[in-house]
Amino acid sequence: MMAPPVVLGVLWSTASTTMRLKLTLTCFLSLLVYWYCIGPIAAGEKTGAGQPAGPWRRLFLDATVVEERANVKRVFHAVTKHPRNPLLIKDKAWEGAGPYLYGTVMYDGGRLRMWYHHQNPEGTWNSYAESEDGLLWTKPALGLIDYRGSKQNNLFATRSFGLSQTPPFDFGQCHNPSVIHQPWHLDPMKRYALYCFSYEFYVPRVAFSPDGLSWTFAPLKEGQGLFGCGDVVNVFHDPYRGRYVATLKTVTERGRAVGVATSEDGLAWTKPTPDAVMFADDLDPDATQLYGMPVFPYQGYYLGLPWIYHARWPKDRRATDEALGVAEKNSPCTMDVQFAWSRDLIRWNRTPARERFIPVGRDGEFDGSMVVSARAPVVVDDKLYFYYGGWKRPHNSPVSNNSAAIGLATLRLDGFCSMQAQSLEGQLITRAENLETPSVTINASTHDGGYVVAEIVDDMGRTLEGFSRKQCLQFQGDEVRHVLRWQTRAFTPQQEAMEKRLRFYLRNADLYSYLAVDPSQANTVIYDPAADGDRLPSDPRTRRSQRFKMVGRPSGYRLAREGALTYLDLHSVGGAKTSAAFSKEAKWNDATNWCLEMWARIADQGTEPNYGFATPMQPPAGRNVSLYLSSTAVGLMTTKGAEHIVLKSVPLDTMSAFRWYRVAHAGGRSGTVTLAVDGKELIKLPFHEFQVRSQTLANVAFGPNAASQEGRMHVARFGYRLGTTETLLGPLDR
Repeated sequence: MMAPPVVLGVLWSTASTTMRLKLTLTCFLSLLVYWYCIGPIAAGEKTGAGQPAGPWRRLFLDATVVEERANVKRVFHAVTKHPRNPLLIKDKAWEGAGPYLYGTVMYDGGRLRMWYHHQNPEGTWNSYAESEDGLLWTKPALGLIDYRGSKQNNLFATRSFGLSQTPPFDFGQCHNPSVIHQPWHLDPMKRYALYCFSYEFYVPRVAFSPDGLSWTFAPLKEGQGLFGCGDVVNVFHDPYRGRYVATLKTVTERGRAVGVATSEDGLAWTKPTPDAVMFADDLDPDATQLYGMPVFPYQGYYLGLPWIYHARWPKDRRATDEALGVAEKNSPCTMDVQFAWSRDLIRWNRTPARERFIPVGRDGEFDGSMVVSARAPVVVDDKLYFYYGGWKRPHNSPVSNNSAAIGLATLRLDGFCSMQAQSLEGQLITRAENLETPSVTINASTHDGGYVVAEIVDDMGRTLEGFSRKQCLQFQGDEVRHVLRWQTRAFTPQQEAMEKRLRFYLRNADLYSYLAVDPSQANTVIYDPAADGDRLPSDPRTRRSQRFKMVGRPSGYRLAREGALTYLDLHSVGGAKTSAAFSKEAKWNDATNWCLEMWARIADQGTEPNYGFATPMQPPAGRNVSLYLSSTAVGLMTTKGAEHIVLKSVPLDTMSAFRWYRVAHAGGRSGTVTLAVDGKELIKLPFHEFQVRSQTLANVAFGPNAASQEGRMHVARFGYRLGTTETLLGPLDR
């Protein structure tokens, strides 16, 4: 298993000027392409979700990516089962019929953790396992649950109620555990959440834990569960919207189906629609129902793993439990996993041919009759690991006559679907892309002398000069992160302003995904006057993704030096209309983690009460956060209408020297905002204390920002990063 190293961009941004000269641009870009585009460097890449605000790799699941194509076809791919399956078998007395998933596998603390399930005569119980490599699993003694006089076992949450509660039912317990790590939670006892269906109360419930092992169930309100549903619930945290999402078992006239519920805080839930969002249709065989569907975020999509239950449904009566049981007699009652995708959780697509994504095994094998998947895959090196539970016999077999175990199936990164060409060359034209540099990262494989090559075209399909297929460096091989380039290394100013598309040519090749964004600039903006050739942030020679807009007249700005340090001298005099600030438009939302940093000092407070940089969210409904600076204090500020509200400040000498200021937002809508100076955290506030943006202002700005007053500050570096809170600038070079 690959351990994520330090991101090269951090080393570059914190290096001295001398060290920077030693790092070649070629090395910098190539390594950053490797890690930032596809390498598993952050939480989003351990799951494949990507950064909350993008950029996301383009997958070929639907028609939103390709505008034209010829002699290529869209091919959906199934997983490959691991040859060492099953990886977890029954080897403990308490595991009943054997381990299976219903459950969760995730990266946490440098290892893989698994919360799995098993049925025994006492009910449906849960156990815990962990692994360093994803193949060899251990079942540690947790010391939590007494089993026949001993706590030397790996059991947890074997019941879903407190000691003072008396449940109406005495069988089942905590069913279908979805575990969510929520390190942003302010309460250290709630850093993990577990959602399950409580058979004792026959409702979905939630429990919290400080470590993912010892759980305390939240009390029921008047005996009601979180929402109404059947006995299968899968829950995940949505990084794109900063919310919790549950997919749940419901029924339609076609039998079992899948509904959806959402929550901002994980406790108060609503259903965006009372109807099922995924169900069998007339493209399915008659004996088809949807038993459940785990969903996980992936590269801007919501991907689903519908559990297809091959059983007939009642056609002449309401689909009650009794009617479903009668109708499925003489049905196979087997279960496998298909593949689905959605952009909004409401409108779902499955593959037209209804291919099996995780098929059942051969008769007599551990997964010969039923397969159910974990809540989400994990990224291991260049593959997606899908852990699943297999049953030897069908759903309607008695548990006492059945057995279960846990297996692993793998898929190449982004390998759900490809655009495929055979020996006759094919081509496709993509949607318009914001290409600032002539390079594109592709995930592709070729065979039998095949190739992938591309050209860059305008909105009329005309090839841009210098970027034809003949000038493209052809790809052959099998890579998930190959950077396709042209002999021409830069766009002309006219080409840079054009709307551009990619025309790919393929022969004996599969193209799985592409990313048409310069990864070194996609989510990170840094202004460093020394490294930028002593330019102002608004200099037209600066790449657009790194360029700021000047606010006020040029007389308010100048570059100055102090020893080896070059800095920007910003002098605002409102009455003279020299308001000295720089602004930039960027898009993100309250679910996005971000950080902003600068090396700055106050030169002259004058009559200006507030300095610093503001981060109102885009779109305007988001919360705004500002760094508050005076000559004697630093703090966090928010704006409500025209009123600037300092939420908290601490004394600080801001004038005698340059300091490293850092503001970071982590944890999405329910997260926190922290302020650190010179590497020391001074203030931490809940994100909900900041006001919702009510004015149309620049998304990011820095400078004295004097409307009609005077102030002066020096900025030696400034930057922000969207999608992660990893350190951007680091301490000053002293």
